[in-house]
Amino acid sequence: LLQAAKEGIAALNRRYGPGAGGDRFLMLHRRRVWNQGESRWIGWERKRGKLTELNRLLRGAQDTTFLSPPTVPSKVRFVITLDSDTRLPRETVGRLIGKMAHPLNRPRIDPTLGRVVEGYAVLQPRVSPALPIGREGSLFLRVFSSASGIDPYAAAVSDVYQDLFGEGSYTGKGIYDLDAFEAALSGRVPDSALLSHDLFEGVFARAGLASDVEVVEEFPTRYDVAARRHHRWARGDWQLLPWIFGWGPKGGLPAIGRWKMLDNVRRSMSAPALLLALVAGWTLPLPGALAWTVFIVLTMALPPLIPVITGLVSRRPGVALRSHYRALGGELRLALIQIGLMIVFLADQAWLMGDAIVRTLIRLTLTRRHLLEWVPAAQAAAGPAPGLPGFYRSMAGAVILAGAAIGIAGLSGQGAWPLALAFAITWSASPAVALWASLSPRVVGRRALDEADTLALRRIARCTWRFFEVFVTPDDNMLPPDNFQETPEPVVAHRTSPTNIGLYLPAIASARDFGWIGTHAAVERLEATLATVARMTKHRGHLYNWYDTRDLRPLDPPYVSSVDSGNLAGHLIAVVHACRDWLGQPLPLERRLQGLADGLDLVRDEARRFRDGRKSPAVSWRRLEDEVERLAAGLLHARAGDPQAEFARLAEQAAILADTVRGIVLEDDDQSGEDLQFWADVVRSGIEAHQRDLAESPNLALDARLMVLAETAHALAMAMPPAGPPAA
Repeated sequence: LLQAAKEGIAALNRRYGPGAGGDRFLMLHRRRVWNQGESRWIGWERKRGKLTELNRLLRGAQDTTFLSPPTVPSKVRFVITLDSDTRLPRETVGRLIGKMAHPLNRPRIDPTLGRVVEGYAVLQPRVSPALPIGREGSLFLRVFSSASGIDPYAAAVSDVYQDLFGEGSYTGKGIYDLDAFEAALSGRVPDSALLSHDLFEGVFARAGLASDVEVVEEFPTRYDVAARRHHRWARGDWQLLPWIFGWGPKGGLPAIGRWKMLDNVRRSMSAPALLLALVAGWTLPLPGALAWTVFIVLTMALPPLIPVITGLVSRRPGVALRSHYRALGGELRLALIQIGLMIVFLADQAWLMGDAIVRTLIRLTLTRRHLLEWVPAAQAAAGPAPGLPGFYRSMAGAVILAGAAIGIAGLSGQGAWPLALAFAITWSASPAVALWASLSPRVVGRRALDEADTLALRRIARCTWRFFEVFVTPDDNMLPPDNFQETPEPVVAHRTSPTNIGLYLPAIASARDFGWIGTHAAVERLEATLATVARMTKHRGHLYNWYDTRDLRPLDPPYVSSVDSGNLAGHLIAVVHACRDWLGQPLPLERRLQGLADGLDLVRDEARRFRDGRKSPAVSWRRLEDEVERLAAGLLHARAGDPQAEFARLAEQAAILADTVRGIVLEDDDQSGEDLQFWADVVRSGIEAHQRDLAESPNLALDARLMVLAETAHALAMAMPPAGPPAA
């Protein structure tokens, strides 16, 4: 893995060239060292050590644990830290750098306190949970990753801190001033003592919240993964007790920082406190126990309901009340589901938080071991999801607390045991509910199309191919024009783009696979278009965004669109695979006949439309109907006979059909019969194209042309490098 990473970094440097003072991309990997407290080989100080050693390396230290560290830039000013599952929207990095470099944000360190007291050494962007994709969207993810969920990253509390105290909370994703950051944290933490370092670093380096800059982060889809993450967070929060109470080295903890740490400790105690309050209430007589239980449930329900309550009055002008309350109803349903799940998971959350608190206190005061215990969320989620037995094993504490609660209520003798029993049953079922809420949504199976829908879609597709069939001509250098204007008068836009060209190429492959054109015809179209693309003026392998199709001149102003280049590159790769799939694989006879049947169906449809209100004699229309049905019968018969002989007969019948149509169209003075004539000619030309394929099969020369086409398409795609640094 390490060697693969090195090779990948080397490939990036070859592609993009050197950066400031050395390689643009660096391979930084730390060797493991023995940690007595963890009894295992790990990276020094694990998470916190990554930043500490990186900072020292960037300032010239030679005694870090980085393996064969490359030459690093000497004038690095800012560092941006992200998690592996963090997504960066466009321009996020540039905006963070701009905010960090702003004169009003420059950090000033108090030499006495040894921490930043003005400006910011850290800026934290807003972190939004990623929207669920496909099968990732479990009920748990959809309910708890919202802004009113249980994830502190998604909460708005940092906005309050920033507004009232001018400071935010650092959650590990953001930008920091290297020198100020290191100066504010130097010597503050003994080895193997700090797990949750982000908030700690943000307090001393003074973090600011850049709420108008956003990054996106994944949220666990499974309850068990999220529960383990909260357990780790709680342990990290309680390990800050020495600094909260002033026992840590190098004090100077500001009051707002102490409050943030205490608030995290308070949050971890919420679930145990609520459960203890409920159990204490069940020792009262039934009326009092019921009232107390309702009060506790309302206390839990209020936070999720606040957005709904505050949204009762619409504050957006122009929005109909019906629409407003329909949207509000969706929020209410989500809030009610969240409240229900919070009640169901209360016992497990209380057990988890209680375990984290007790475990951390023992480690802090007695053993001094496993203070760096940490399993990344990605690693926790990497394994297969546990089944029902697995959820019951991991959530056994909820069942134990449920039994204890009913026992205490029963022993109190106050008659509130039925109330306790209802909650105990709910908590005992919480592993099953957690499994259900963690399941990915079922993907609706593909409904088989009936024959009528299939034929209708094939007709639409065949009519779509007609655009390319008619307008991609040698006069336009076999390039697709951008559009065709029908009204007020027919006009062809003789310009094209990489996206237009890219769309045309797989359309050729699709037309061949549908049986509308033969393999030879498809190859000739691909060869002609790719030959044109090869000689068009380019910029560093990229086509310009617009060309005149008649003289291939780039249109002013010439520019390159990475979106269009990406479209063209993807379509070229599709063509590569299509050409390789065709090697030695002639189009099946059934597809050829079905493609001809599509054209014949359109002859029927157009004849029916054209006949209404026409003066052509009935005998002409009966003859046309007879020829259409005779050709349709010939297509059915061709499935069983010799293909070449059958297609020869079909060609004769198609010629008669085309002549019959021409006679009907000529009887009318206007041009409204052009479509009918077009489709009749399409049937005849399609049969001729398939005749050519059948007469020359197998064809080694055609296979050789396909191989050249695949290589040409691949070379054109690879000649468009991803957007890199500007050319010198």
